[in-house]
Amino acid sequence: MTNLNSGGGAGSDSVQKVQPREILQMGLEESPDEEHRKEKASAKELDPLQKVGFRLALTFFGYILAASIAIFFVSFRCIQLPPFPTPPSASTDPEHYKILADAYRQSADAYQQMAKLQVERATQLFQLVVASTILPVFSAILGYIFGSRKSGE
Repeated sequence: MTNLNSGGGAGSDSVQKVQPREILQMGLEESPDEEHRKEKASAKELDPLQKVGFRLALTFFGYILAASIAIFFVSFRCIQLPPFPTPPSASTDPEHYKILADAYRQSADAYQQMAKLQVERATQLFQLVVASTILPVFSAILGYIFGSRKSGE
């Protein structure tokens, strides 16, 4: 390996600039000593059936993303909650103000329940569509891809 910093400090002016192409080339070159050869990463080309499985896994991953986005859109964008209720204005009559405050409290509670239902609906849809149907198939495909490699490789 080359010394990138010959001065040895962060404030040194004699820093050698290395292009990314050179770094890649240095990594691809064969190292003469045995120690560096063991550290090099090796890649094995996938079998044709594993390639098909990999593409199928990518397709299912895309399907998971699309389903998640669709669930979010349907749950939070298509079904809009009404605006949050406005608090009562100050009234001179205390009895009238109490009635308005009770009505506000009831409408705020109803709004909170509707918001909870909206989140619960999104969670249930996600569990039904993604977690219980798509995700097991995706896991099985990935298990096949990584499990079908021979133990010596």
